[in-house]
Amino acid sequence: MSICEKCGGIRLVELFQSPYEYLRCIDYIKAMIEDGDFELVEGNCALDEVKDKNGQWADDIIYHLIKCKKCGKEYSCCCNTYRGGGGFLAGR
Repeated sequence: MSICEKCGGIRLVELFQSPYEYLRCIDYIKAMIEDGDFELVEGNCALDEVKDKNGQWADDIIYHLIKCKKCGKEYSCCCNTYRGGGGFLAGR
């Protein structure tokens, strides 16, 4: 599958180095969806609810899958909030 002009500029993250980096990535994903080029396919919580009002993570593992509306390529964002790690990568 070739990369379309919408997918060509995506900033992927091989490994989140901090919770802050993960939260910045979630904001980036929300912006891509709001721009209308990508859609949320699935996730285990809402993008606005990765942390609750008390600052607690929604789950030990949080994931979201988005898809480009133009070419159909999927991108996954997964974070292990208990042990650390995760990333934003092409594919499932």
